[in-house]
Amino acid sequence: MKFKPEPPLSDAELDELAAFLESDATGDECMDLSMLHGFLTAIRVGPAEPEPAAWLAQVWGEAGQTPRFASPAAQQRIEDLILRFYNQLGDELVGEPAAFTPLVYVDEEAGTDIAQQWCYGFMLGTAMAPKAWQPAMDDDEIAQLLAPIFDCADDEAREAMEADGDNLAEFEHELAAALPDIVPVLRAFWLARAEAAAPRVSRRRH
Repeated sequence: MKFKPEPPLSDAELDELAAFLESDATGDECMDLSMLHGFLTAIRVGPAEPEPAAWLAQVWGEAGQTPRFASPAAQQRIEDLILRFYNQLGDELVGEPAAFTPLVYVDEEAGTDIAQQWCYGFMLGTAMAPKAWQPAMDDDEIAQLLAPIFDCADDEAREAMEADGDNLAEFEHELAAALPDIVPVLRAFWLARAEAAAPRVSRRRH
C-alpha cells in the first residue's frame, strides 16, 4: 500500500487557520499564524520533538486554556490544519537544499518584512525544552545564529537596540532574509549531535 503524502496548506487553508487563531473563539494569548510558524520551526529543528498533544496546548496560550470550538468537527478541522502545517515544515527542511521560508508579516507601506512574531514563536518553542537546547546556547557559532532571533523577540533587547540608534524595521527585514539560511544550520547541528550520540554497531569478523 502506498501512502499519499499530505499536500502543503493552500493559501485558502492558511487564511482559514489564521482567521481562527485571531478570532473571538481563542484567548488573547493564542498564537497568530506567524508566531505558530516560528514555534513549530523550533520544535522541528530542535533536539527533540515532543508529541503533538504536548505542544498543541501551548498554541492556545496559558496552561489549560482552550478555544471555544463550534463543534467537535470544527476542532478536528483546525487541529488537522495545524498538524499539516507542522508536517509541511518537516518536508521543507529535509530537502537538499532546504526549501524553508519563514512565514512573516509584511509592512506593505514600507515594503519590509516583520519578523518579531515569528521570532517570539521560535523562542517559545525553545522554551519547551530549555535544558535540551543548552548545548546550542553553549556553541559559539550556533549561539551567534540564535542571538538575533532572541533579540528580535525580546522587548528589553529591542528597547536597547532602539536606544543605540538601531533601525528595528531594517533589523527585522534583514533577519527575515537570513532565516532561510539560519534554520537549516540549526537543524544540521542537532542532527550531527544525534548521530554522534547514537550507539555504534560493532561488526565482528569471522
